Order: sequence, then structure tokens, then C-alpha cells
Amino acid sequence: MPADLHLRGNPGRRPRLSDAETEERMLTAGVEFVRQHGLSLSLEHLSMEDLIKEAGVSRTSSYRRWPTKDQFAADLLLRLARAPITSDLGYLVSAIEEIPDEAFAHLDTEQGRLDALVEVERATMVADFAATVGSPRWQAYIVLRAAHIGLPEGEVRTQIAAALRDTERTFTQRRARVFATVAALLGRRLRDPDAVGWDALADAVSATVTGMVVRAWSDPDAVTATRPLAPFGTSRVAEWNTAGLAAASLFLDATEPDPAVTWDDARVARLRAALADVAGTLDALWAGATAQSAS
Repeated sequence: MPADLHLRGNPGRRPRLSDAETEERMLTAGVEFVRQHGLSLSLEHLSMEDLIKEAGVSRTSSYRRWPTKDQFAADLLLRLARAPITSDLGYLVSAIEEIPDEAFAHLDTEQGRLDALVEVERATMVADFAATVGSPRWQAYIVLRAAHIGLPEGEVRTQIAAALRDTERTFTQRRARVFATVAALLGRRLRDPDAVGWDALADAVSATVTGMVVRAWSDPDAVTATRPLAPFGTSRVAEWNTAGLAAASLFLDATEPDPAVTWDDARVARLRAALADVAGTLDALWAGATAQSAS
């Protein structure tokens, strides 16, 4: 008997999986399919047979769990709605690192700090928008958020709406805490906290970015084309697009220099150190905001 015969006994047989493992593999494969191919609420472009092969699960087990494709689609849409909105900060790090050193040359003056703030806002908002427009995951999320109301009335639509609400609130809370921390680092405070707090500002920015992304899908030049400007009181001319202007203006209009902050040598040094270690600074900001949102 050949020594390797036991390895060839039934090469097409899949490992026996529990129902929970089958469910997880199928939903994970479904999420990956949506991220690669986009989302429609009916998921008519998704083949259960292809997904079963991709997930490496039993056909019998899969159809026992979801006798119809509509039942699987409902669970997949709910999984997508519940998925946390995370942020890969790599593109933001790159955007800030590409800012010329001269933009941070005069942090010891009020104009120099404003120039630095506006340039950081421009770089991060433009990069954030570009990453969102190009992300299949964000596209699927925005489509689901906008179109779930088209699902038939009932438990599935109610569950998806609740999951979308909770996911969005968690992300907005994180963004609000990042805004507050960035503002404190740069010596700024809310202009009128009773009118616009950090959560309200984060909501406004999220809504603006979402609206700009939706428009960019049909008319990209309207929001991505750049032109040289020196807005918001900065003395530096840089390339701005409409999306960056809209998002940055919300933050800059809602905040102002904090008169209680003293810009002595130590404070300027701390700001320079934070800008010199962009990756570490952003990681700390996001981790701190995530921890506070979870508490």
C-alpha cells in the first residue's frame, strides 16, 4: 500500500463543521463578496452555490441554515449593518507627512498655528474623502444606510435600521472625541458649545462627507477637482477640493483659539513632537476615542 494512500482517500470531502462554523464562514464570505463587488439589497448578483464553494462548507448544512437565498440575504445585510466602521489611519499619516515642513515653521505665532491647522485640515479631509470614495466597504455601508428603507416592512428592516443607528452612533462618538483631542492639542475650543458640541460637529461632518461621496459617484469632478486657495485666514495657498472645503469649514467654524492656553516654549515643543510622530499621535487619538466610546 502506498504510504500516502490515506491522504488521497477522499480528496473532495470537506471537513465537518458545526452549524455555527458554517454560518460564520458563509457570512464572512458574503461580506467579502460585497466588499469586492458592491451591494444591492436583493443581492441578485450573489450566487449561493459560488458562496458555498468559496466558504468551503457543506451545501446541505448551508441550505439547512438558509433554505432560501432571501433568508441568507437578510442575515448578510444585518451583518453588514452591524460591522464596526473602523478607520485605517495609514492614508491620514501619509497625507500629513507629505505636508511641507515650512507649514509648521512658525508654530510659535498665532498666524503660524492657524496656517498649520488649516493645512492639516486640508490634507486630512481631502485624504479621508478620497479614501471613503474609493472604499467598497464604505460604498456598501452608505448604500445600505440609504436604501434599507426599501426593504419590506417587518423585523428584518427594523433590525437593520437599529444596527445601522448603533454603528453610526459609535463611529460618530469616536470622531467627536478625536475632534476634541485634536482641538485641545492645537489650543482650540468650541466657539459656542451650547449650540454646536463635539457630537453635533461630528454628526455634521459625517453627513457632509456622506453627501459628498454620494455625489462623487455620479459627478466626481464636482467634488474632487482642486484649485489653489488660501481659505479660513491662512497665509498659505494650497490645492483644495469642494469636499475638503466643506468638511474643514465645519470644524474651523465651530472652533476658535482658546484664550486660556499659553503658547510657551514647552507647549510649542509638545505640538512639534506630536506632528513629528504623526503615526503615533493618530494611533493614540483613535485608540483613546475607541476606548471612551466603549466605556
